[in-house]
Amino acid sequence: MKWSEKAERPVSLARFEDELSAHSYLEKILWPEGPVCPRCGSHGRIGKLDGASTRIGAHKCYVCRRIFSVTHGTIFSSSHVPLHKWLQAIYLTDGGTKPMRPHHLQRVINVSFKTASGMLRRLAEAASAADEDAPSHGPMANPSNRREHPNRDCP
Repeated sequence: MKWSEKAERPVSLARFEDELSAHSYLEKILWPEGPVCPRCGSHGRIGKLDGASTRIGAHKCYVCRRIFSVTHGTIFSSSHVPLHKWLQAIYLTDGGTKPMRPHHLQRVINVSFKTASGMLRRLAEAASAADEDAPSHGPMANPSNRREHPNRDCP
């Protein structure tokens, strides 16, 4: 990575030090014009739930009367790992594209080895799914276009 690319990166690892800052960062990215209900698509009648017994970042849509958060429908949903640790892992692996060993991630973000392995697997799957959605060009775009190795014996 060039020095100029590092200077343009506006986010640092310290930005995701707690759960509240991670939720507000993700809300700014996914909902730049305010929260949107993932079930009915409503923009207007949505309230933020700030009670003592509610989860951090919970919102309620008063059109369909459902509770949702910014993690709904993402790789973070149905995960017991706090969101700030997910964002730290994404930052450290450059969105799942930079290889990292689970043991190293375990020590850096303070999770178990099994959790670090699962997080890296999910990030790699999400990165490969994003690459498949993007248009690709060149001889490696379609696996059937690859030339066979001349000494390959299997069909």
